[in-house]
Amino acid sequence: MSSRYRSLYLRALAPEGPLSLGTDDLRHVRTALAADDGDTGDHGQELPTLIEAAGRWSAQEAERFRGVLAARASGPAGPEQQETVRRVLRNCAPLALSAGAWLQWIAAPGNSETEPVLRVLSLYASDVGAGRPLADRGSEYRALLRGHGIVEELPGVQLASSEYIEGFSFRLPALLLAMSRRPVTFLPEILGADLCLRAVGLLPPLAAALDAGGSEGVERDALDMGGARPGAAASGRELSLAATRAYREDRYAVEGPAGGEAATRRLLGGFRWAQREIRLWSEELHREAALSRHPDYGVWRLIHARARQAAVYHSRFKLAGRPLSEWFADVEAGPRPFLTALAKSRLVRPGKPEASPLLGRLIGPKGPMFRIFTEEEIATLHRWIALLPEEGSVLHPLPGAESATHRDLHRAQDSWHTQGSDLAAESARATALPAAPPRSLTTAAARAAYRALLGREDSAELRGFAHGYATRWLARSRYAMDRAPEQLPPRWDPENGLREWLARAHDRHAESFRRGEAVLPTRAELIDSTLQLAPLIMIDGGWLQGFTDYQHASSRSGHFLFRTYWDELGNGESELNHPRIYRALLRDMGIDLPPTASREFSAWPGFRDEAFAMPAFWLSVSRFPETFMPEILGLNLAMELSGVGGSYRDARVALRHHGFSTQFVDLHNTIDNVATGHSAWAADAIDAYLGDLPAVLGPGQQEAVWDRIRVGYRSLNPPDGTAAELYATLRGRRAHRTRRPTRTSRI
Repeated sequence: MSSRYRSLYLRALAPEGPLSLGTDDLRHVRTALAADDGDTGDHGQELPTLIEAAGRWSAQEAERFRGVLAARASGPAGPEQQETVRRVLRNCAPLALSAGAWLQWIAAPGNSETEPVLRVLSLYASDVGAGRPLADRGSEYRALLRGHGIVEELPGVQLASSEYIEGFSFRLPALLLAMSRRPVTFLPEILGADLCLRAVGLLPPLAAALDAGGSEGVERDALDMGGARPGAAASGRELSLAATRAYREDRYAVEGPAGGEAATRRLLGGFRWAQREIRLWSEELHREAALSRHPDYGVWRLIHARARQAAVYHSRFKLAGRPLSEWFADVEAGPRPFLTALAKSRLVRPGKPEASPLLGRLIGPKGPMFRIFTEEEIATLHRWIALLPEEGSVLHPLPGAESATHRDLHRAQDSWHTQGSDLAAESARATALPAAPPRSLTTAAARAAYRALLGREDSAELRGFAHGYATRWLARSRYAMDRAPEQLPPRWDPENGLREWLARAHDRHAESFRRGEAVLPTRAELIDSTLQLAPLIMIDGGWLQGFTDYQHASSRSGHFLFRTYWDELGNGESELNHPRIYRALLRDMGIDLPPTASREFSAWPGFRDEAFAMPAFWLSVSRFPETFMPEILGLNLAMELSGVGGSYRDARVALRHHGFSTQFVDLHNTIDNVATGHSAWAADAIDAYLGDLPAVLGPGQQEAVWDRIRVGYRSLNPPDGTAAELYATLRGRRAHRTRRPTRTSRI
């Protein structure tokens, strides 16, 4: 069962792999949620009571852990206490390293105007430290782990297969991450669970571990999911409450009292479920932490972890008259006989680790076990031998209690199997193969797909369409690229980056406006062009939706893209939300469009089919933030630079001339500026990405990646015509036959 949650955790982590969550996984999530402890009392009064109870339990549980982690009364903290602290920190890692990640896909182009989503996005932006690299709550926890010498810092195969982390520690984060990939299905439960975790605040085992010492300089508030981030006006708990309140009010407004009641019931169900899960996890970890204080615990875990490999060797060495290889092969028989024989062997000098051959010549540079043990494992062996003379060790058992402890050690073995190789294969299978590219990019197909692409939940068919549509669009963008005017330069300049090129491009826009080349449209032409842009503008920032994923939102290059996406949606301020501003402009023109995600919107008779071509590309390419990261970086630069200094000013003249609001174009001409705005962030994201490539992918990769960035830049205005279509067809088919999509590493 423990490996099941490790596996689910890995698959749910994959930014492009939600299809790897099968029917059984989702059924399992629903089963876990359904195990509720009942619905009690009036919903309007119950939530504050639940929040208060969660905080009270957290404080009491932290005290219980402080008792386990306390130093011995006879002196300062010993190595066994430090090891227990490290074990607690490791078992907090699967949840703490992804703190807030369960919110990552709630915001989508189809719902980005709604108040509940804006409240959730405000909370999530706080969690990931919007606008700053490596400022997410998970990065704060990584720094804590590094301070304790723990190397399993990044969510992924290494963490999931760690023999130092119990399987039960992956259950809650695995279920939460799985729910995050199905936000429409589990939205109220996600919000309820989030509120519970904010009410719990600093995880009780973590609070006790911080108090035990060795964590000097750590900002406790940064690790408290209910606390406030640096410079924030509101705490995580307050932002989560605002999100749940907005969701309940929205459901009430849309569906009436029955809808509001159902929303509240599901929210409370999610809260109770998370509370139950966190208590079960804490109870298991408390038992594990108490057991780990036993002198024999660490060394028995080490023996158990190495038994499979060690059983192949050591057939000549006898331990208590029996080949050592047989001892390893029979490790499931339990710890006491094996440890007693080892402690009494010539390999060990009880109480004298430095004099013990096991830690001397055997593991030295000329020894037969050189580099068999890591430094941490050597320290574990050192501690065990040093404690052998003490009461409670295998050489000095305490009657009754000692035998019971060894029985607990024996039972604990069941959760120590990690199946690391299977987990690595599971991770490699997380992303589904793409479908073949479509034969053409018909605008009718784009209109039909638009509504389905507005959400974050996938099907195999939709995923295949999106990959094929994006691939073909990008192939067409590559046609005759070197002959196209005003493109990115053929080479990236690693010394100066893109800022100088950006300034020159802005100068060209300004010169074009100064010459007055734009023709003033008629009122009817202006209204029609504004309407035809609506499918695009109502998903403003949609090409970046993949960078809401927790693994990308605060990365060195990705944080620029998440910050841009966050800005397009108004930084949580409804009056600054770009789709809302554009909708108000259309109303001013006498056009009242249906909600963007509705069937009526994509079927609106005033739209021409071609109005959906570019939006469908944005929504398609954004589903693959790793596969198409270079292309998205280029597209982002093209999009943010496209109107600054030139066409936005032309549009402002036209809008003012016909008596319409200029707020939308005025806003974009300022926030997209080339000095401190979106255009500058777009250039900086590319420079950061390319600058880090040699360290990640090795030398010689920048030229090929830069070529892909250039294609992405041109994809905002790809060539039309038969030749471009034929080129895209041939290139797309050849690429699909020969390889999977090229994916670049997260930086």
